[in-house]
Amino acid sequence: MSIGSEFQFEGSAGGYFVVFLVTLFIGWIPLLGTAFVFNYTNEWLAENSRVSGKRVRYEATYGETLWFIFINSLIVLITFGIYTFWFVPKTYRYVADHLSYDAAPQVAAPVEATATL
Repeated sequence: MSIGSEFQFEGSAGGYFVVFLVTLFIGWIPLLGTAFVFNYTNEWLAENSRVSGKRVRYEATYGETLWFIFINSLIVLITFGIYTFWFVPKTYRYVADHLSYDAAPQVAAPVEATATL
């Protein structure tokens, strides 16, 4: 089975254009805008993706993303950019840790009939 049949991306140019415009204007706000743009783009990517027919969801909250970006950006500044080599892979891990798949539809267990005497 090839990976192409397991992963599908359904995003469109029009949808990305909206993402582009939002990130263009809000991304200039230091930290607050950066965290918003980070979540917004990852949510768009996830909601337009399917893995084995299951919808992908991005579940990071704005607050935890803001904290993640703040702490790691501070470390990058303190280390004069050296921490960037750790920050970039850590960012990919952060995104991967906050992705999930919709559960397969569960079939309700049959209810046993009980006889009352």
